[in-house]
Amino acid sequence: MTEQTATGLGNRPEITIKLASTSDEMMQCFMLRAAVFMGEQQCPYWEEYDGNDYTASHLILYVDGEPAASIRVRWFAGFAKLERAIILKRYRSYGLFLPFVHWAKEFCRKKGYPKAYLHGQRRLWPIFEKDGFRKVDDKIFHFSDHEYGAFACDLDVSEDAPTVLTDPMVLNRPEDQLDTPGVLEESMERGASNPHAGWTERRTS
Repeated sequence: MTEQTATGLGNRPEITIKLASTSDEMMQCFMLRAAVFMGEQQCPYWEEYDGNDYTASHLILYVDGEPAASIRVRWFAGFAKLERAIILKRYRSYGLFLPFVHWAKEFCRKKGYPKAYLHGQRRLWPIFEKDGFRKVDDKIFHFSDHEYGAFACDLDVSEDAPTVLTDPMVLNRPEDQLDTPGVLEESMERGASNPHAGWTERRTS
């Protein structure tokens, strides 16, 4: 599901969006958040890195190969929560925010989640509403010195979204590449060599 624009069209940059799947890409996401939330918005370190990073998925956007934006996704029963969405200041004039959020929603939809949910800072409410999000209720709440509202939007889950009946090898594929055969499918060519043969015998000996 990695997204990449064409290059060589005037001054148009190359945009790549993907799931952060290496420790280096995770560090890039953390760096981006530190620059924006801690550097620009003065969010305390312990509030920004809140203990949820290693139980979530992280999406990253590159501009001409440079880390430029990130979104964290946490998974709940029946909905996916989009969090920590940021774009570095020097890339904010590129019109990347809504396409990036759309990519995140598509990522959640393909995984079978029927709703996307987020906590939006008040200044961003018109942007989220433009992208199809609606306020869950009228409640306004505060954390890390900003005012927030809860928003959600419906996702059109396709009939081929993964379930427990999906081909097991499809469910072994990388999170953002469910449409592409993965390395474990290539290993099927070797057959089952049964390396644990004799396990029962060893345990009883």
